[in-house]
Amino acid sequence: MKSLLSTIILVLLVSITNAQTRPEGEKRSMEAKKLQAMEMAFITKELNLSPDEAQKFWPVFNQYRNELKSIAKNQSVNDQLERQQKMLDVRKRYREDFSKCVDQQRANKVFGVEAEFRNLVRREFQKRESERANFDKRR
Repeated sequence: MKSLLSTIILVLLVSITNAQTRPEGEKRSMEAKKLQAMEMAFITKELNLSPDEAQKFWPVFNQYRNELKSIAKNQSVNDQLERQQKMLDVRKRYREDFSKCVDQQRANKVFGVEAEFRNLVRREFQKRESERANFDKRR
């Protein structure tokens, strides 16, 4: 597990170094990939996934994430409650799929861990935005 996290951290450091010399559009893509790698490391750690479990889990999780993105981007779903219901239906279906990769307890935990990561990222962005605003005021 430590070697997986060490590898991810090394990849992130190399990516950061490379991103400094890339065009703006490419930088955003690199940032998205770094964020995805951080999410994978966080979820892997929080769910305590073994390498075999991770190999089964991540393709299922990526499918789940793609379905949620598809619903979120679907312009034909105008009603917020309808969109939320569709997303809930996807989560229920994938909870069963996750339980085929890990035990039921950890399968139930996936959604909480995912939300926890989003909250961490949101707080970090808010903190950075606040720091940036304070820096701009001092100039």
